[in-house]
Amino acid sequence: MKLLKNADYDYVTNGITEENGYTKWYDWTTVRKHTRIIYMILMLMLVITAFAFRNLLRGTVGVRSFLKIILVGILFWLAVITPLHEILHLLPLSKGKLDSKCIITVGKGTASALYNGHTKYCDHLISLILPFSVFFVLLGAVTVLTKGTVSFFFLYLLILSSLGSYTDVYMFFYSMKHIGKNDVIFGLYKKEQKQLKN
Repeated sequence: MKLLKNADYDYVTNGITEENGYTKWYDWTTVRKHTRIIYMILMLMLVITAFAFRNLLRGTVGVRSFLKIILVGILFWLAVITPLHEILHLLPLSKGKLDSKCIITVGKGTASALYNGHTKYCDHLISLILPFSVFFVLLGAVTVLTKGTVSFFFLYLLILSSLGSYTDVYMFFYSMKHIGKNDVIFGLYKKEQKQLKN
């Protein structure tokens, strides 16, 4: 596995061109518009929920503990959850082998997983939804099984993790609509599996 700055898929080395029968399945303009709307809705819901439960939060953890939880939670999310999130994306694509085709790329305020190999439809969908599912179950379970400040800390991590996954969940459904079950995916390009064998 490699950690690179502002990396992109290696289309040239892998011969991914439209002349070879590959077509783009991903429209960035549409995706960006939809994800911005979803982000605004999620932020509005979060503010309304926090406001509605402000007295409960104040009574449960107190102001000083609340501020500590916010700070420690953000640091834990950035240092632990985000790298694990990106690695979880790569596991289904690489069949569990984090080899040289697996790349974590870091850009302006973002981290993304890239896989420089052909991916099947099912593996692609699993890759998109796996980090959200794993952290939702783990953090949700700890939130329910604990109390007080510890429970609130894990609830906060669950919220951060879910907010960090909203584009993945969106892309899961976007992919189902724009990729055929017989397509093989390489980054922004797809090709019908029968054509790939020729």
